[in-house]
Amino acid sequence: MVNTIKRNSYINRLSELQSALYILRCVSEGRNEDQIVERFIGDGQLVKTWLAVLGDIRLVERNFVDELVITKEGRKYLERYNPHW
Repeated sequence: MVNTIKRNSYINRLSELQSALYILRCVSEGRNEDQIVERFIGDGQLVKTWLAVLGDIRLVERNFVDELVITKEGRKYLERYNPHW
């Protein structure tokens, strides 16, 4: 339970750009949409919106079995703007 509280307080302090990068990192780690929504305290609308934006700018996509995957461009972006990755 302690980890959930820490994680939730961390998520609550993210800026919009940080939220997008965090979602991108989650996708790069193989997390699915439901798992990402859990990390955002159940805010499915926020996650869906950011996934749509990340898809529109071709940083994430869905593969042939409808799983979220990070693109090559997404990896480059994540490496460039997320030094902790």
